[in-house]
Amino acid sequence: MPTVPDSTQRFTCRVCQRETGHVPLATNPRIPGSEKQLPNGERSFQLCAVLQCRDCNSTTYCLITRVYPHPGLMEGHFVQQKFYFPPLPVRKKPEWFSCLQDGYQAVLGEVYQAIDNSLFFLASAGTRTAVDQLIVEKTGDVGSFEHKIRKLVEANTIDATEGEILVALIDAGSASAHRSYKPTPENMNHMMEILEAIFYKLLIEPERKKELTRKAEELRQATPPRKPV
Repeated sequence: MPTVPDSTQRFTCRVCQRETGHVPLATNPRIPGSEKQLPNGERSFQLCAVLQCRDCNSTTYCLITRVYPHPGLMEGHFVQQKFYFPPLPVRKKPEWFSCLQDGYQAVLGEVYQAIDNSLFFLASAGTRTAVDQLIVEKTGDVGSFEHKIRKLVEANTIDATEGEILVALIDAGSASAHRSYKPTPENMNHMMEILEAIFYKLLIEPERKKELTRKAEELRQATPPRKPV
């Protein structure tokens, strides 16, 4: 019985957030009208494919530009660039993202999508919305941001330094919402680092401690006692 050739190729999966094997669902080996004769004698054309990740079954569209450096070499000798649609994530979600409640995943998911598309006005304002939801859950809707943060500090939920860090994040988000502040990519990364850190501290870390406490108790039960001297 003849062997069916394996059509799997390696592409970056935006869901798995790493390079995985992909199966082509549909391909166009040469897009009509995409051939170009470049000034330095090189030639190029474009091809495209709809691909499915073998690990998670998500699909993506990939546009590939191949450039052949020598006019006479059109097979086997080329360099290529890959462009993915939807675009690949600019900032990866933390590994604990799926542990969050659906409401938090929804608002934070839109923040990450905005960052992936360089929509920093929206991403910045979204960080303020996300952290406001988190603070209200912990303190109740008790007034201004400053008052809510003060309550978190007084309850020892966060320390004074973390309170000041949160104020900086909220001020930046408010400036985007009300004063047309567009963060640079570097400042947007700063905002996300703060946002992820506070979500981890208030939502993920307590659950991790509970889990580690349970495991420590199981370990104590399984550990044989010392023999009396």
